[in-house]
Amino acid sequence: MEIFIWWLTITLLGTGFMPLSAWVFRHFDDRGWLFSKSLGIFLTAWVFFVLNTAHIISFIQRNCLIVTGFLIALNILAFFKLNMRDIIRGVDLKLIVIEEAIFFVVLAAWVYIIGFKPEAYGTEKFMDYAFMTSMTRSLYMPFEDMWFSGESINYYYGGQYIAAWLVKTSGIGVGVGYNIMRATVAAFSFVMPFSLCYQLISDRLQDGRKWARWAAGLIGGFAVAFCGNVHYILYGIIKELTNPDYSYWFPDSTRYIGYDPDLPDKTIHEFPAYSTVLGDLHAHYINVMFVVCVTAIAYACVQKIAREIEAKKAAASVPVADSEAKSLSVPEGDGAEKATVAKADWKVLLAEILRPEIILIGIFTGVFKFTNYWDFPIYFVVCGALIFFMNLRKYRDDLMGFAIVMGGQAVSAFLIGTIACLPFTMTFDQISTEIGFTHTHTVFYQFMVLWGLPIICTLFYIICLLLEQGRIPSAKKTGTKETAEPIAYPDLAALLLALCALGLIYMPEVIFVKDIYSGEHYRANTMFKLTYQAFILFGMVMPYVIIRTLTVVRKLWAQAVSMVLCFILLMTGGFIVRSSKDWFGNIMDRSLRISTDASVFVDQSFPSDFDAIAWLNNTVSGRPVVLEAPGDSYTGYERVSVATGLPTVRGWYVHEWLWRSDTDLLNERSADIETIYTGEDEQTVRDLIKKYNISYIYIGSLERSMYANINDTLLQSIGTVAYSDGVSTYILKVAG
Repeated sequence: MEIFIWWLTITLLGTGFMPLSAWVFRHFDDRGWLFSKSLGIFLTAWVFFVLNTAHIISFIQRNCLIVTGFLIALNILAFFKLNMRDIIRGVDLKLIVIEEAIFFVVLAAWVYIIGFKPEAYGTEKFMDYAFMTSMTRSLYMPFEDMWFSGESINYYYGGQYIAAWLVKTSGIGVGVGYNIMRATVAAFSFVMPFSLCYQLISDRLQDGRKWARWAAGLIGGFAVAFCGNVHYILYGIIKELTNPDYSYWFPDSTRYIGYDPDLPDKTIHEFPAYSTVLGDLHAHYINVMFVVCVTAIAYACVQKIAREIEAKKAAASVPVADSEAKSLSVPEGDGAEKATVAKADWKVLLAEILRPEIILIGIFTGVFKFTNYWDFPIYFVVCGALIFFMNLRKYRDDLMGFAIVMGGQAVSAFLIGTIACLPFTMTFDQISTEIGFTHTHTVFYQFMVLWGLPIICTLFYIICLLLEQGRIPSAKKTGTKETAEPIAYPDLAALLLALCALGLIYMPEVIFVKDIYSGEHYRANTMFKLTYQAFILFGMVMPYVIIRTLTVVRKLWAQAVSMVLCFILLMTGGFIVRSSKDWFGNIMDRSLRISTDASVFVDQSFPSDFDAIAWLNNTVSGRPVVLEAPGDSYTGYERVSVATGLPTVRGWYVHEWLWRSDTDLLNERSADIETIYTGEDEQTVRDLIKKYNISYIYIGSLERSMYANINDTLLQSIGTVAYSDGVSTYILKVAG
């Protein structure tokens, strides 16, 4: 039942924001139906974030619904006010129905599959789930850090906030909502690349070959959402078949450089399919549903500029009557008339600079500082590249106009984004900003194992474009020289996306961002964040190149190459099958399915704490501080704060070190916690409890494991036992 409520919530958001989507994606065959969902989620959650941070409204379901309803009403009003019936007219309803069916099928399928391993435990899931349980207990942002009580979260928690916002809005519990959100990102990872690839081919062919559009869309969605890299083919298929002693493990495709063979340069090169299987609701994964959307918005801007160029050419080819020309001219010496024309010119420039697409790109990329900071510079450049070259084409005879428009668009997008993210950046301390030059580089054969397929595909595409330009099928004679027509705008867009992706995979070979990861892992995070986005971009470009070649290029060798590339690309899709089997087990046996609720990890992994945690969830309201033993990252410590959302004094060590860059403060809190649990001086313990505003002290198996000499007698003298299992676990309520 929960999945239908969740799907209905997202569908209503998409329907409500369809006027905005249709306005932006007016030249898409589906008018941006799938992107309307992403727009609705992103913009509504952002508006709520701004209002909540200003303490205008609290984070409760009623207020979420009020803001959602208000924004949908604005969209409906705009639909009638702007008379958008002509824009909606001609939309491909059959395409929309099929897209929605695909979205729901992928969503439902992944909810089912996740049920075989639903627990929010292991890897980063503890942290992501803790963010969501903590946020759903909170009333206002910035949210208090559940692992550093008294301070706000100093991390890019925007993605988890959006997940928590959907949980609140839909009314679904956070345990089930966590896993449905995982499936939602998987569904968006498929359908949005599908829509963009479908449209790219549709714009390039402009004919009735619908099979090509569907092929590009389906391959594009499959490539981004479910494919791996060639490492899977070489090791997961070939090596495992030829070497009986070798057993492939699906994370191997993301931990290759520095691991096989073992070298002092260990990196990370993950991709969406790996994230989908693993189950972390991390910033880079949730943001997939928004980075593809903003890329599509930039392409929608490319479409509009292309049509403006064509309209300008058409107008220039129509002769103007002398009387009409005279009526349009400005009388010499008429200062008032000249001022009017100048004013009109500035209005045109302002409209160019503040295109709706530019405003949305500014908001999206700016808020990426909140959701996943690395995506801010990446997609500011990606979107900027698409618009830059189209503007250059439009203003090729007016460089001053180009400079004004392009500069204005860049500055306005940056300023809009800066303002949009102010509620977050005002309370956030930048984690890492220093750039360094790499002193190690990827071994060539390993680089080609990971990136050889998209590199070859890109080079093949460039060769095809050059050959087409060399043939000059529609060249115009200019004296003794021949001038070729510029390449079609979908071709240009795909080329620019490919070049941006190439830049992202080569950058970690030259520079890295300095953070707490050092030694042999010094460039791991940089490679991870950059190449993750490169994989997404390549995943959308390769299907376009393959289908375009099959439909446009008439050379037999080129079509043969494209078929080989397509075969290899689809073969990498075996990764999703193998990894699902490795991680979830036999998903065909429904009796093995556990639950959709992520909170089952408490009963599975911490049975002695189950009743105590249930008592906290059922009894304690608000966000009082509950002291529990602090532990290292990726351990079972902090299970109380994770499962309840109640803040504790100090959480996972390495994570807080990354977020705050202050180990002295962490060590001080660790020492104070030990003193509270084991101290002999009552006044010292009372002072520390007051210092951290502790309301409850949790004593369970992990606390007794960490502190062998817990002073139960002293602790129980300064508070009352609010809960006890009668054995060794109890919760102390500290006297006010």
